[in-house]
Amino acid sequence: QMASVAAAPRVYPFEEVKAALARIPSSEIVDAMAEGFISFSKGQVRTAAAGALAARCFAAQGDSLQCIGLIGAGVQAKFQLQMLATVTQCRQVKAWARSPEKVRQLSTELAAEGWNIEVTESADKACRSAGHQLPVLGLILTTTPARSPIVEEAWLRGRPVLVVAIGADAVGKQELHTDVLKEADLIVVDSISQCKERGELQHVATSDSQVKLKCSAAVELGAWLSKASTSTRPPSGVVVFDSTGVAVQDVRIAELVLNQLSSNDAVASL
Repeated sequence: QMASVAAAPRVYPFEEVKAALARIPSSEIVDAMAEGFISFSKGQVRTAAAGALAARCFAAQGDSLQCIGLIGAGVQAKFQLQMLATVTQCRQVKAWARSPEKVRQLSTELAAEGWNIEVTESADKACRSAGHQLPVLGLILTTTPARSPIVEEAWLRGRPVLVVAIGADAVGKQELHTDVLKEADLIVVDSISQCKERGELQHVATSDSQVKLKCSAAVELGAWLSKASTSTRPPSGVVVFDSTGVAVQDVRIAELVLNQLSSNDAVASL
């Protein structure tokens, strides 16, 4: 009878779990997501790690990225920049938000981490400031809860740029005009089915046939990574990463936290 009784699950003290999370470097978070294709989370951090992974795959590397365009200045904007620090040397940001004061607060908060964040008077200027050395892609982050589109295709025209669209994660939200999707050279998503339901792709149903055709060719980040190799070159032109956040990413954080906890003798002995 005793043998048939399932062992009670191990319960880790909350503070020990928090300490284990704190010991995981941001670069390991992004690496874990790459290894698991789309995996890792701590709420906002998981979403930011997905953005950083997309930047590592498609945007400029090394010192060739000169300036990042940022739309929004909330918590997710902060985490996006902190995670991006693991994949790019660029620390120059031109940012726009409906509240300029929030941009200034973000600038003050991240100054100690080496970020130079400047307020722009319009979303247009923030997007057009996303600088790079050709032919690599510039980088724009959108992190707002907008329910009407902000970023226009004309702001991206004529240069290669990666747009990491984070804000549209629920029905009705939208940060990009559908023309951005229409003119994109590549659309990458975390989950096709979920992005059609609550991401930027949800607005395709009411768009013209060209937008529908372009979005039908969207590829999941996991599929891209599984086919990518050291010889694979990201496309030039406009690349859109539509991120809604998927639960499978949370599996990776559980694995990493357990590994961290198992290396803690005090916790492992519980």
